[in-house]
Amino acid sequence: MSDLKSFETALEAKLAEQKAEVASVTEKAAKQFDSKVEQINEQLEKSNKTIAEAVAEVKEAKAAFGKLSANAEQKVAKSYGEHINNIKAEIANGVEKGWSAIKDAARGNGKGFTYELNEKAVGVMLESSNLTGSIYTSYVDNAYMRSYVNPHLRSVFNIIPVSTGSVSFPRGNTPVGEGSFGKQTEGSAKAQLDYDVTMVNVALSFIAGYAKVSRQMIDDLPFLQAYLQSSLIEDFQRAENTYYLNAIASSATAGSTAASEKAEKFIDYVAQLNSLNWNANLALTTYAGWASLLKTKPSDYSVPGGVVIDNSGNVRIVGIPVVPHSQVTADKIYLMDTTKYAIAQQSGLAVRSTEFDQDDFIKNLITFRCEARCELLQFNPSAAIYGTF
Repeated sequence: MSDLKSFETALEAKLAEQKAEVASVTEKAAKQFDSKVEQINEQLEKSNKTIAEAVAEVKEAKAAFGKLSANAEQKVAKSYGEHINNIKAEIANGVEKGWSAIKDAARGNGKGFTYELNEKAVGVMLESSNLTGSIYTSYVDNAYMRSYVNPHLRSVFNIIPVSTGSVSFPRGNTPVGEGSFGKQTEGSAKAQLDYDVTMVNVALSFIAGYAKVSRQMIDDLPFLQAYLQSSLIEDFQRAENTYYLNAIASSATAGSTAASEKAEKFIDYVAQLNSLNWNANLALTTYAGWASLLKTKPSDYSVPGGVVIDNSGNVRIVGIPVVPHSQVTADKIYLMDTTKYAIAQQSGLAVRSTEFDQDDFIKNLITFRCEARCELLQFNPSAAIYGTF
């Protein structure tokens, strides 16, 4: 019942609107008619027209007024007819949607049928109520979609191209051999020495990974192809860093120190490496270790000699750069002579794509592959100190 009253109210409002429009047009036409009659009277007085002529002009004005009224009525009738047709269509739509409820109500089995006519009132234009579909979207490039590790060990160690997947190189033993030099007394034999070497064989393995993406996604997201390539290379190098850092840690000389302050420990490790006759040129540690160096404050608020910190927080101790690295194991430090290491590479690091992997062609997929066949060569593992920091 409430919905019917809503319908009646909406219809009455629409009729009132149409009546107001008819009244306005009629009032306007009536004023024009009255004005025309007054004009005719004035002209009659001035020009001494005959009564017949005046009557003819009045009839002509009345006929024009009648045309105005008829046009207004036709316009209202047409608008009203369209409104009634809209209401009929909405009622038909409601009956169609609620037919089951109407049948149940007719049989006395239901609670009745209600349907609200969709007669939208005039109001403020809002996206939420007046917009169908989505708003226009602006596209902005994002060059910072992910973080990148720095430095990668590929930029630290020399890369040696090789032709096969197996590499051999000689390594001197420790100790290097037997015997030693000595002074020769007259008529006696000279001291004899021998040296031991080991041939180290390294098998190169592929470090590889791939990603599959639909052609539709590549076509619809212009940035995606470049992002895929940079991300695959970044994740390759992160995996490579982990392999090489673990290999160095397992073969390096264990750091030894009794110091408590970070800067003191570092100097002890430098002395330990130098005593093995290696010259460190790089230290990798965690960001927490780097921060501890910057905050080192012994009781006298001083740091050991040879510690230099510039305005950007770059630390050098006895000339050796201390570089923070996010992939170093917590509380550890690598002090290295990087010239004693290299990366053997049989196939270069590259990203390739194909649409002919498995059923990619049928499914409109593209496979992106990133790989390189490589391995770390440790010419002398004792050229690194792996210590607790």
